[in-house]
This record gives sequence, C-alpha cells and structure tokens, in this order.
Amino acid sequence: MTDELDDILDDLFHGCAFAAFVELAVERGTLPGEEETRRRAFAYYEHELAARDRARGLPFGARPEAAGPAD
Repeated sequence: MTDELDDILDDLFHGCAFAAFVELAVERGTLPGEEETRRRAFAYYEHELAARDRARGLPFGARPEAAGPAD
C-alpha cells in the first residue's frame, strides 16, 4: 500500500466508515446506500471517541483539548 492509503485507513473516521460499509454490505448482500453507511459510520465514530475519552478519564462530553496534551 502507499503511504497515503495507509494514512487514510489509519484515520479513525475513515476506519469507521470502511467498517460500516463492509458490515452493511455483508448484512445486506449488496452494496449499501450512502446514507445508511454515513449514519452507521458516525455511530461507530462517536462510540470510539467516547471510549477514548473514558480511557483518558474525561467526563462525558468534555472537550479533549481542555484536558491537556495526550500522552
């Protein structure tokens, strides 16, 4: 793979979008629609961001930049 493609796939949102697309395609047995893929990708993304915040000890809805730099 190229470095550019690696960077895209390593990005949290793009990874969530890819997972959503593949899972919907398997569930439906056909290519999923753009809107349903977008909705599931955002749900996955929000879930992962919340998990990261919990791991860092941030309260729900807190802005990460207010907590200082991540280690």
